[in-house]
Amino acid sequence: MKLERPYTVLRMAAVVSCFSLCAASKIQAQAVDSSYHNYLYDSRVAYFQQLMPVKKAIVFWGDSITDWGDWAELLNFRKAINRGIAGDNTYGLRARLDEVLRHDPRKLFILIGTNDINKKIPVVNIVDNYKKIILEVQRRSPGTSIYVQSVFPINNQLIGRQYYSGTNEQIQELNRALQSMAAELQVKYVSVYGQLLDAREQLDARYTYDGLHLSGLGYQAWVNYLKQQKLL
Repeated sequence: MKLERPYTVLRMAAVVSCFSLCAASKIQAQAVDSSYHNYLYDSRVAYFQQLMPVKKAIVFWGDSITDWGDWAELLNFRKAINRGIAGDNTYGLRARLDEVLRHDPRKLFILIGTNDINKKIPVVNIVDNYKKIILEVQRRSPGTSIYVQSVFPINNQLIGRQYYSGTNEQIQELNRALQSMAAELQVKYVSVYGQLLDAREQLDARYTYDGLHLSGLGYQAWVNYLKQQKLL
């Protein structure tokens, strides 16, 4: 009987510890900001859904960096369509996959992750969303060539820290994970990141006006690289 009390205490401590760990894990999972709905997102998705499908299109899919490029003009190809939405993240991309797949895309260029980093979404969550997107495209549209583009660098001297908190180190960490994921899923990884850097390893000031988004020259550098790689 004398031994029973210490063992009882130990068992109770183990149970408390287990509950604490489970609670901590739950709190950590809840802390991930998976939101994407806002007026701009919802209005753009509604607009896209009203348009006629462009069969066998080349689709550029992503956030504001994609959104602000006029892809039909940049490529001089009327079947190049823009499915970027400013502020979007990997959760928002997953939610609008159906709209993209109705075009039966010939090529799908994905660029997403900048806003995930800003929302402090862990790399593991970003990559998990990416995997789900790619696996679904492969299942439902096996004829689509998928291109995972690296997240682009920023320029620390030009960027406004009041609206973007990510760093090039975080971007490179995500890019390494995306490259590994692309190899695992047997899709093409396109490393545009290095093509946009200056000698200080910052987003070249010629290619941006705010340290994050691209200028006209930035879009030309992007497209030229895709062409050099014979992806367009």
